[in-house]
Amino acid sequence: MKLMIFYSTDPFGPKVGGSSSFIKGLVKNAPSDIEIEFIGVTSDPHFPVKCWSHVKLGDKEFKFFPVLFEKNENKRHIIPLSFRFTFALLRCKLDYQGRVLFFNRIEPAVLFKNIDAPKMVVTHSDIEKQIKNKGSEVFWSRFPWLYFAFERYIFGFMTRVYAVSQSTIQFYKKAYPYWADKMSFLPTWVDDSIFKSAELSKAEIRKGLDLSDEDKQGKWVLFVGRLQEQKAPMRLIDTFKLYSQNEPDSRLIIVGDGNMKLDTEKYVNQLGLQRQVIFIKSIKQELLVKYYQASDTLLLTSNFEGMAICVLEALGCGLPVVSTDVGEARLVVKNGYSGEVVESFEPKDIAQALKKVLVNPRAYSQENCLDSVKLYTPLQVLTPVYIKIKEFNETIIKRP
Repeated sequence: MKLMIFYSTDPFGPKVGGSSSFIKGLVKNAPSDIEIEFIGVTSDPHFPVKCWSHVKLGDKEFKFFPVLFEKNENKRHIIPLSFRFTFALLRCKLDYQGRVLFFNRIEPAVLFKNIDAPKMVVTHSDIEKQIKNKGSEVFWSRFPWLYFAFERYIFGFMTRVYAVSQSTIQFYKKAYPYWADKMSFLPTWVDDSIFKSAELSKAEIRKGLDLSDEDKQGKWVLFVGRLQEQKAPMRLIDTFKLYSQNEPDSRLIIVGDGNMKLDTEKYVNQLGLQRQVIFIKSIKQELLVKYYQASDTLLLTSNFEGMAICVLEALGCGLPVVSTDVGEARLVVKNGYSGEVVESFEPKDIAQALKKVLVNPRAYSQENCLDSVKLYTPLQVLTPVYIKIKEFNETIIKRP
């Protein structure tokens, strides 16, 4: 059984974002009887482009075909990477027959309307808010009417449509009631082979990180993700400032890049917080997990989300979460148990919740956090997807 995946990412690169983590997990956890062919990009200048290579992610062996080289996937360009990926794919002559096609963005799917194969697509984030939000960095937010027309066209020849946001599924079923039966909510998950509780103490883990001795002290508040309007980085800084007024030894660790990184750094300097806020570039999962394990809480102040994978990764490492009430946060963050979901978007209210979690670590124990995500493992979440892929493969086999 063959599954061909299309996504403009390097499965071995440090790209930040839930959609990238999602597709890596889909590959890594695929059953042995599903043969994976991954069409993507490479961030390695020495990796061969536009030819097949046999590679391995975790224990899963698969074939990888990068259509172009992209030095920095986290850097935004005038022409989005998904568009350039689609144009490059157009010039490639590949065999698509006898395969189930899986798209992690809708753009490249436009090339496959007339390809006779089962097609699956997944959308990430809260699509309605993301596209209709004029402050979004997403290219399509400048032309929402065009996006929804394009999306309607793509969904017309999809066999299955997944979304990691329940509100997105509700929106789709209302907008496209005639396709409601092929749409499903697909929660994100935590890769429990990587993101897990530590055997060492936080202090011992911090010793191994490349930070000054002074920065390794005090409470650590962690943020992981792209610094963009959706994540409300200025609200993040304002929240930490209010909390840190009584905790001058505390640190805000920001892991990730984004189009608002420079503005965020300037704002930190403007508020005189440069000693307490630490910026770290995008890092691979193996190092990122150490920051989860060494921190005291994850802070998310987003305007909107789908089902933020950083939340599940944090909980999977035993780290409580403080989040605005966005996306599917309440599915896993239990108030008074594994963190706090705050209905207000006011920094003072979020800071109050942050303090509540940090002054009472026993109430938000490692065991509570792990319990909150026990149903969101690759095996639990992805098994129905793999079953659906096998069902679609059966339809291919039965064709005359």
